[in-house]
Amino acid sequence: MLSVGQFFSRHSASFLISLTTVSIAAIAANPGFFLGGLLFAGSYATSTALLKHRQKKKVMQIAGITKEEFKHIETQVLTANKHIQTLSQNYLRVRSVSAFKQLLEMTRISKNIVKIVKTDPRKFYNVEPFFYAHLPSAVELTDKYTMLSKQPVKDKEIQLTLSKTRETLTDLNDTIQIDLKDALANDIDHLQMEIEFANRSNLRRREQLDWRGDDK
Repeated sequence: MLSVGQFFSRHSASFLISLTTVSIAAIAANPGFFLGGLLFAGSYATSTALLKHRQKKKVMQIAGITKEEFKHIETQVLTANKHIQTLSQNYLRVRSVSAFKQLLEMTRISKNIVKIVKTDPRKFYNVEPFFYAHLPSAVELTDKYTMLSKQPVKDKEIQLTLSKTRETLTDLNDTIQIDLKDALANDIDHLQMEIEFANRSNLRRREQLDWRGDDK
């Protein structure tokens, strides 16, 4: 659950540490190209693992979650990414324009939710139903919808099932939009408080300027 900046920072630091280690070893013992390569690989892997551990620990401290919680959230995020990949494949297979747009929107919203949780793992608890139920249900429904829509024979029963599936997906899409709002709830509340504070500060400032103007 690392940002792009953290990713490059970790690997850049690992590279420099490894390069320094190999250089010192080469000057001291002149081990040869092969040994130098082994030292570099081992040093790089070790330093990367250490930096990864430190960054994860920092994220856990900021989020106020345990190591077990962090691992669980990581697992859920990985599973969600697999589900989203399946959704992406399905909306390229459907033949209905409306279904395509619906699945495209659902995929976009799902990616945003996962991105938010990766950035702030605490927000996982705001959207647990999304990971446990809503996203998996969307994948299962789209799989069945895609399968049925490709059948050469479409009798009334199949047509009715497809129609009901589209309606259910519409409701599920609305539910996932609510999940996104839940993920952003704390940010929205914080922003509203900041806006209210700024408005009050501006009002007091205008009142002070008006009073000074009247005093003159």
